[in-house]
Amino acid sequence: VGKSFFGVTVLSDVTLDVLAGRVLGLVGQNGAGKSTLMNIVGGNVAADSGSMELGGLPYAPSNARDAEGRGVGLIHPELNLFPNLTIAENIHIARMPIGRFGLIDRAALHARTTELLREVDLDFPPDTPLGRLSPGERQLVEVAKALQIDARILIFDEPTTSLTPRETSRLFALIRRLRQAGIAIIYISHVLSDVEGLADDIAVLRDGRLVASAPTSDLPAARTIKLMLGRGIDQLYPQHEAPRTQNTLLDAQA
Repeated sequence: VGKSFFGVTVLSDVTLDVLAGRVLGLVGQNGAGKSTLMNIVGGNVAADSGSMELGGLPYAPSNARDAEGRGVGLIHPELNLFPNLTIAENIHIARMPIGRFGLIDRAALHARTTELLREVDLDFPPDTPLGRLSPGERQLVEVAKALQIDARILIFDEPTTSLTPRETSRLFALIRRLRQAGIAIIYISHVLSDVEGLADDIAVLRDGRLVASAPTSDLPAARTIKLMLGRGIDQLYPQHEAPRTQNTLLDAQA
């Protein structure tokens, strides 16, 4: 796919494979094109050129709702949740179960929410106000919200920004369970140690181009950084030795 904004190329002929049951770590500097690429996959932005396939069939979502209908969920760092609503209402805000007389089927709502919360290992009643949850717990609610679409691909964009180490570990455990369930995961992060520990494969973007895509074992951190920057870390921060100068004060005293 390719994409430009106001004549500036943001993505140039990016070709990428995302495999079921594997975690793909997508890395690159700010402005490399990661978020634009994921917004194209998630249906928020239309590509200018190229094409996509999902499960061997053409895939060209017209919006995020269309992408979700095909099983593609995008989890942003800014959670699309409402603290004044309950967990159940947040998860099903766009897909409330409707019963007789066009009213919300509260029993079905709570039953389905309980099932989704169990999948993400959250032990809260469905009618708990979201505002009572920690940032990490809200992140898991966002994942539960994505799982209701019968997800085939889940995209995590910088998900640990506001999480504690304990909450991050809990999220990683969930991602590994989702991978075992056969869901394809795209994980975007600037924390390379997290990417190395979580991802099966790594793709590197630089200036809107895909410069590498390989199993994680073939891309150690030093090489990944070099690919991201276009040069080695030693070239980014070269050592300089200041020239020696004569100490005239000591000479005068001598």
